[in-house]
Amino acid sequence: MGMEERVARYGRREVLKRTGVLAAGIAAAPLIAACQTSTTTQKTGKVVVMTDPNEFGAEDVKAIEDATKLKLEVVKSDLTRLYAMYAAGNPPDLFRVQAAGVPQYISRKMVKNLQPYFAASKVLKPDDLAPSNNFYKWDGKVVGKGDLYGMVKDWSPDFTLFAYTKAFDEAGVKVPSDSAPLSYQELHDLATKVNRKSGGKRTYWGFVHSNNDQWIDRTAMNMLAEKGQSLYSADFSTANITGNAEAVKVFKYLYDLAAEGLQQSPVDPSPNWMGADFNNGQIAILQYGYWFSAMAESDTTKGKTVMLPAPTWSGTRRDPTMTATGWVMSAQTKDPDAAWAVFETYMGGAPAVTRAGSGWGVPGLKSLYAKMPTDTAFQKQVQKVLGDELKYSDGVLQFNPYIGEETFSTTWKKHLETALKGQISFDKMLSNIEADVNGAIADGRKIVGQ
Repeated sequence: MGMEERVARYGRREVLKRTGVLAAGIAAAPLIAACQTSTTTQKTGKVVVMTDPNEFGAEDVKAIEDATKLKLEVVKSDLTRLYAMYAAGNPPDLFRVQAAGVPQYISRKMVKNLQPYFAASKVLKPDDLAPSNNFYKWDGKVVGKGDLYGMVKDWSPDFTLFAYTKAFDEAGVKVPSDSAPLSYQELHDLATKVNRKSGGKRTYWGFVHSNNDQWIDRTAMNMLAEKGQSLYSADFSTANITGNAEAVKVFKYLYDLAAEGLQQSPVDPSPNWMGADFNNGQIAILQYGYWFSAMAESDTTKGKTVMLPAPTWSGTRRDPTMTATGWVMSAQTKDPDAAWAVFETYMGGAPAVTRAGSGWGVPGLKSLYAKMPTDTAFQKQVQKVLGDELKYSDGVLQFNPYIGEETFSTTWKKHLETALKGQISFDKMLSNIEADVNGAIADGRKIVGQ
């Protein structure tokens, strides 16, 4: 997720390089050619999976190998290596993605259409799929329509909040209700009351969001969606920021959180990632999904943590996933049936049942929802909030198919730092971001022949 990454000053070429656009563009022709669907199959008895080893341990490997009688080779997720493997014509059979990258992979013909497999599956039945799986649909125009190209391993309504009640007690502020959502303005005002520095040293950040700005575009997308608006033009050819009054308002709100010292930022950073800072008792309000409940109670925060509903920008409740982490199958896999056997077992077999009971995410299958943990008082409180939030989690975010997952966030952080240091105005910051993102979009469109 890049949660510990500290991004400093990058030029445009570096922005593109870091997000895969330039790497793909250097060898666009051979890469696109290598991504065409293979017309032949070769049964090797081995399936190569590129994923996060922290999410796919030895127990998962054994369970899948025992169930499928196939041999697994696990390669650690790495975007640069993924593109290199594609360019060499030998990509992994299955690889881990987040929702933001799915439209790009489909538009570059890197992944296989799995709709026929889902239609025939007795394990991953279409009517049992959680709504978050719609992020793996792309019809060439919008996210959420068309055939399925993958599936979430688990997911969360990602805009929920976690409150460290000790920070509220020390500020003499009442902890918000866990049944009525705050507005973003109420959240800002609350954050100012629980935000604290002492002797120049940080005690509590008031409200930390967007995975240390790695997901800043996703946060803005959801806020805009409450108004029926998008971060991009209808054809995704341009970013829709400076000419959109609502987008300017959204980004001004997010900018002010940093400028007022309520949010971690390039000028007020943490050497850690925000989840660890919450565990250390340094954040009063944190915005993460249900998955974080599995680690929210540390020795410091245990008994002092509550989950709260997602805030609203304009009164319209929306709490979709913004990550939708899962797997896709390479269009170049030499044995798609074997790859599907591994995919199906991981997503609907014993590993999926184990994940459901761990609390590290809402299952990708609705039939497994009842497996989520409810043993402790905190888990019961979390499930109470989650049960209501699931009513508002069916929406999707319209990710741009021409840019990488971190293109927007990288350029945001670069220009945010300059603005926070007073070197450019807020308006100039937005125009710089828009220009950088539009340049990346133009490069991405060339790669796919548009």
